[in-house]
Amino acid sequence: MKINIKLEGYLKYKYSSNILELNYSEPITIHRVLKDTKISSADVFFIKTGDKIVKEDYVLIESAEVKLFPIIGGG
Repeated sequence: MKINIKLEGYLKYKYSSNILELNYSEPITIHRVLKDTKISSADVFFIKTGDKIVKEDYVLIESAEVKLFPIIGGG
């Protein structure tokens, strides 16, 4: 199964690419995908797959696009 990681905001500059592609042969958690791509969960405010906002323990069971959104500050 193919997992496309799309980085939003400053994450695409911090991690040098805005789209990463990984292949897995079995279901995988978002946490493991982050670990495999060396993306710190501290940099991610929320995770979206399809139309759903999910947490790191969400299990991907088929090919998907996962969007990672950074913490946004301001004031």
